[in-house]
Amino acid sequence: MSKAPGATSQSKAVYAPATVASQRGGLLFDRVAVSLSTSRYIPRRLVEASILLAEVYLLNVPEWILGEKNGGRPPVEKRIANSIAASRQATVETLANGGRRKVAVITGGASGLGYMAATAIADAGYHVIIGDRATELGIKAAEDIKRKTHNPDVEFIYLDLGSFKDVRFFAEQVKRRTPVIDLLINNAGVMDLPKFRPTAEGHDSQFGINHLGHFYLTHLLLPLVKEARKARIVMTASSAHYGTSRINYPGITSAKAYDRINNYCGSKLATVMYAIHLAKTLSRTHPNITVNCLHPGACNTGLFNHSWFLFILTRIGLQYFLRSPARGARTITYLSLSEEVEGITGEFWFDERIRRRNPAAKDVNQQLELIRYSNKAVGLPEDEGIW
Repeated sequence: MSKAPGATSQSKAVYAPATVASQRGGLLFDRVAVSLSTSRYIPRRLVEASILLAEVYLLNVPEWILGEKNGGRPPVEKRIANSIAASRQATVETLANGGRRKVAVITGGASGLGYMAATAIADAGYHVIIGDRATELGIKAAEDIKRKTHNPDVEFIYLDLGSFKDVRFFAEQVKRRTPVIDLLINNAGVMDLPKFRPTAEGHDSQFGINHLGHFYLTHLLLPLVKEARKARIVMTASSAHYGTSRINYPGITSAKAYDRINNYCGSKLATVMYAIHLAKTLSRTHPNITVNCLHPGACNTGLFNHSWFLFILTRIGLQYFLRSPARGARTITYLSLSEEVEGITGEFWFDERIRRRNPAAKDVNQQLELIRYSNKAVGLPEDEGIW
């Protein structure tokens, strides 16, 4: 569902796609990523680095040298800025008429991509609730965002996605603050942990934080999302989801079966699978809620610090070609605020374009297997949310 390009009452520079097909792109990189991840000639432990290098040399370097292609439209940054301005103006008018701010909940918002996205969304006039386990950094982030955006409604609540007890605590605190959530951004994550590091419930931290914690949080907050007139759920996935065709379920709870690369790729495959499944489920009962996931790109953040190979690779000159956190957060902000994606759901995005997903992500049987496993892991009925 989409609108024809045109102006709105708030801004003449707000754009919308004519069709979903107009948002598709990036086939070259997608094909390369799939080929690398399924190659019999590249060791599995080098796949992640190979995809990273492909990203840099097929995407970041050409963009750095030649600039972006926008199909005759203004640059993405300008279009996002217009969406932020339109939302901010709408918020001013709503508050003047006795209405409420829209509410956004974002995980991992104390630093990196999450911080940059939270700043943009606060600038758009939203009441922003940041969930993060870095308490001191999170409090500082909320204060910094308030000062930068002149928006007083930015707050921090402690959240450790590696503990279901803490996830429940966070959800309860959110419910005490608002009866409605207009935007839920599942952004926090960890990557490439060298050894099996269990969560409070004994799951591998990569799968436990990247998927299970967010799965449970979404379940707990979904009733509030359903109260919104229109709502969006945005999930940060990764190109790493191309790196495996099956989730390593034994390695989620067993140190012996743990594989640092496969478990990370599997956690991001789970994110894409869950986004597809949830979008399909909500489209039947709540078509006003859209669910999309994205790859932010190879960004110069602390995410590579656990892998000595990637750490060295990103410290010997390659860091100059990696994206800044602000650049990496751009697609998160775009999916959260842009009118161009209105009504589009269940897609995987990269650089503000719909991209090809790992074929395994669309496997209905694997999706159902994931949902049943996740339900059981967080203590829900096994068939909860399955149609």
